[in-house]
Amino acid sequence: MSKLVSRVAAIAALALAATPIIGLTAAHAEEPTARIAVGDLKLSNPADARQFAKRVDMAARKACDAYGNRAIANRACVADFKTDVRDALSEQQMAELRTANRAGARVALASN
Repeated sequence: MSKLVSRVAAIAALALAATPIIGLTAAHAEEPTARIAVGDLKLSNPADARQFAKRVDMAARKACDAYGNRAIANRACVADFKTDVRDALSEQQMAELRTANRAGARVALASN
């Protein structure tokens, strides 16, 4: 009888140890994703560059609002989102955004 109790206790301990891991993977799986259309824009055109910046801003706010963050945390989330977008852009796209900035677009993504 004591072997049965110890086996059940061992299984219960393993189940309790696995619960946080399952919770973390489930939370990560629900992380919001965003798609930003860029194929219809010519990023070297200032008007299109501004339109792209608006799309990025809307996607950032939507993704960050899904986390339920407010105020400063939300602003930090939006800034991180925009940094991730900038990192995801190709060299050509970044060069086009810089060209648009020189033409007066004032797109913050092209600053780096």
